[in-house]
Amino acid sequence: MPQPDLTLEHKIIRMQILKYTREHEDAVIAAIEKDPDWDMFTNQKSLPAYKQRLEDSLTYVCYSAAEFCGYVRAITDEPFAVYISELFVVPSYRNKAVGRTLINKVKMDFEYLTVYVLSDEDAYYEKHGYNHVGSVFEIHA
Repeated sequence: MPQPDLTLEHKIIRMQILKYTREHEDAVIAAIEKDPDWDMFTNQKSLPAYKQRLEDSLTYVCYSAAEFCGYVRAITDEPFAVYISELFVVPSYRNKAVGRTLINKVKMDFEYLTVYVLSDEDAYYEKHGYNHVGSVFEIHA
């Protein structure tokens, strides 16, 4: 497995944030297939294209003790902004700062750009104090 881009200690779990590669595909797909809200990505018709989007986009994965915890996928529009299109955390790792850590990785790597989230989970982003800007949330430091 490649060297991690970022390692953090938080709430008892040690997280490794890695840039997505094809070797992470099975873990990502297996995790989101268990959630019916994600079937737009995993149905037979869209799955091949989604696998390609994971590679083509700015995607990071999170592991704890070699176990997949979640991922974030973003689209860059340099020199203007970065748009987080998906943030997924495995249910057993929710409320352990995995989502925030993944968002912070995007923000850290693109500190010179505004980071927005395309969300249908507004309560999560409001809870963390992100600014609601039109139909997206702005992620701030």
